[in-house]
Amino acid sequence: ADQRFLVLLWKFIKAGCVDRDLFRASSEGVPQGGVISPLLSNIMLHEFDAWMERNYLNKKVRKDRWAWNFGILKQRPIAVRENRQWKPAVAYCRYADDFVIVVKGTREHAETVREACRGFLEGELKLTLNMEKTHITHVSDGFVFLGHRIIRKRGPRGRMRPVTTIPWEKCRGFALRLVKQLSGNYDNNRMDLMESLNRQLAGWAAFYQYTDYTAIMFRKVDRIVFWKFGYWLARKYRRGFTSLMRKYVREPEPGRAKTWVLEGQNSRGWYGAVALRRLVTSRKGRFTWRTPMENPYILRDEVRNTIESRYVDVAFAMSNA
Repeated sequence: ADQRFLVLLWKFIKAGCVDRDLFRASSEGVPQGGVISPLLSNIMLHEFDAWMERNYLNKKVRKDRWAWNFGILKQRPIAVRENRQWKPAVAYCRYADDFVIVVKGTREHAETVREACRGFLEGELKLTLNMEKTHITHVSDGFVFLGHRIIRKRGPRGRMRPVTTIPWEKCRGFALRLVKQLSGNYDNNRMDLMESLNRQLAGWAAFYQYTDYTAIMFRKVDRIVFWKFGYWLARKYRRGFTSLMRKYVREPEPGRAKTWVLEGQNSRGWYGAVALRRLVTSRKGRFTWRTPMENPYILRDEVRNTIESRYVDVAFAMSNA
């Protein structure tokens, strides 16, 4: 099995890519964003995971750090004599080549940890840490990780807790992409266009279903897509916007918010009615922070319970930082 995997991996690396209808052979590396890139990242950065485990994360290291800091706190003679410095607690989570490290300490502690990570990556793995994308920020100011903005806020019971929201840059970029699709192309089939919009809206809603405070961003995108799609229909059929709204805007189902509902035939020959998706009606998922053995994006329980993530450590560290 390992040999077959290595053969497949080598074929991916040597396959090359097609850029602007031109084939480009691979002399080194793999194309950015290729399907093999996360796997190669996991292969290379597994040693970094093990190094973080040995130096910051395993049970013995945490126990020794607690004893060390407790001696400083109680001003034990050996701690005073050796002039011991406080050791910060560290939480770590990685996905492919993106990782976040939460340090419970001062900015100087965070810089020390960053330099230690940089030294290992460059010295042992021959990898370069991108300093332009490696930022040190306070958890109360938040940071963006895997397309989500993570910030510490005070909860309804007065306790600090991690909150994930949709970054404004991601919302704006997604809306602009849909606006570009609705600008021009008036000869396209209207049913195909609506189906394409619905697929993108459904995917975006599913990606952010576990974030907090989604209603604001979802309403912004809904409003932009609703009006832009109406103007696209008006330009396509050269009719007034108001008359089109009277004809096509209605409730897709009893009790549902009004939206564009079109009936017709798509390019594949299917005939029927399709309603423009509204993000605010999307299902909201509930993420349970204290169950690190569960992955909410996997529906089958027997598979979900076998996947472990250290993201819960990051959430817990932010709650108590």
